[in-house]
Amino acid sequence: MGATPGIGAELPGFQGRTVTPDKPGYDRARRVRNARIDRRPALIARCNDAEDVMAVLAHARASGLPVAVRGGGAHVAGWGTCDDGVVIDMGGMKDIDVDPLGRTAVVGAGVTWRELDAATQEFGLAVPGPRNADVGVGGHTLGGGVGDLSRRHGLTSDNVTFFDLVTATGRHIRADAEQYPELFWALRGGGGNFGVVTRFGFALHPVTTVTAGALTHPAHQASTALRAARDWLSTAPDAASLVAVLWNAPPLPFVPERLHFERCAVLIPTFFGPPEEAADVLAPLRRGAVRPVSDTVGEMSYVAYQRLLPSPPRYREQHVYNRGELFPELSDTTVDRLIGHWETAGPNYSVVLGALGGAITRAPAGQTAFAHRGAQWFVELCAQWYGDAASEAHLEPARTAWQGLQNVTQGPYVNLLPDPEPQWVRAAYGGATYERLARLKQAWDPDNLFRFNANVPPAAAKESEQ
Repeated sequence: MGATPGIGAELPGFQGRTVTPDKPGYDRARRVRNARIDRRPALIARCNDAEDVMAVLAHARASGLPVAVRGGGAHVAGWGTCDDGVVIDMGGMKDIDVDPLGRTAVVGAGVTWRELDAATQEFGLAVPGPRNADVGVGGHTLGGGVGDLSRRHGLTSDNVTFFDLVTATGRHIRADAEQYPELFWALRGGGGNFGVVTRFGFALHPVTTVTAGALTHPAHQASTALRAARDWLSTAPDAASLVAVLWNAPPLPFVPERLHFERCAVLIPTFFGPPEEAADVLAPLRRGAVRPVSDTVGEMSYVAYQRLLPSPPRYREQHVYNRGELFPELSDTTVDRLIGHWETAGPNYSVVLGALGGAITRAPAGQTAFAHRGAQWFVELCAQWYGDAASEAHLEPARTAWQGLQNVTQGPYVNLLPDPEPQWVRAAYGGATYERLARLKQAWDPDNLFRFNANVPPAAAKESEQ
């Protein structure tokens, strides 16, 4: 990498720590969750607060440097880093302030869901979050945010009360339902297109214990198990949710030893309602036409539930190509297609299905920038491996499976969009939402400073490209 103008300059007002290519720890600091992403920023600025973010942005603008923004660094496309530019790293901004009486929380941009769940559960409260506790709060929320509590309480972004952010011009503002309401709309699903969010305000909900666990089925029962899960969900209450995984099972405690490293299907149903009602609600899955070979369903804490599917060992060394799609339904043909592809793919390929609907769907269309509220299922196609980052043997199954679903999907999920070509970004937002976001982008970031994301170019730039 050649010399980059301005990197040697001081950052007036900056109180955090900088990491440059000549400093110890640079290689570790530049890495994001997906080891496939190998970029070399000129400057990594580890910020302590919004004032630090403002100082770094001023430096980047004066130096003409590109800017990447990192919260948890988990996005599959590697948005939290860039080549020859500035990384605003907010991983150290870990403040969490829970108001148990008001049932609200104010959360720093570097907080992970593991940290937030632990803090809110001290008071028996939670906000809908993802099924991976190591994901950062910021990126997940800005992309809309789906999770198991979403059927009962909506998307993560539906539960945001305010955003504190630094704009492209360096202003520090708060966007909520009364101050900058159009920007507030855009930030709830529109990704990192509009500024650097430094703090999030959330509404919390009472959640203490849940009834959940794993129902494990051998591969030959996978088709019947998925159909049973689909049919059960169609009449299940909003307090019920489900995750299904098709995989070569790792040696987790809930997987029978004889199925370790074997193909199997695992259903993880969840009931957030009264424990005494759980048996009847979950009975069709536990004692239906196809019985699981292992049933670990029981009452557990919400924190324990969120950690049922842990990150793999050495997960930051793992190459990832995960792609999420949203589906209006799971037809028999779609189920067969998913299973057939999984059965012929290699052992490092898996499929995750998650229940949507409920409160997500009942929210008015256009309430936020999350466009696909009618989706009933989320499907994630996962290729995760070690070794050669460009291995076509691992990439090809996920890409082929995704291409084979394009005639039935409602659109991509912006938080799992590994290929950011404009047509897929537009599909993730839908036409009317995309156009509205482009107009707001022109108003708030006309130079597209914040472009390392599922990028919506400013309306003027978009028109000039046509």
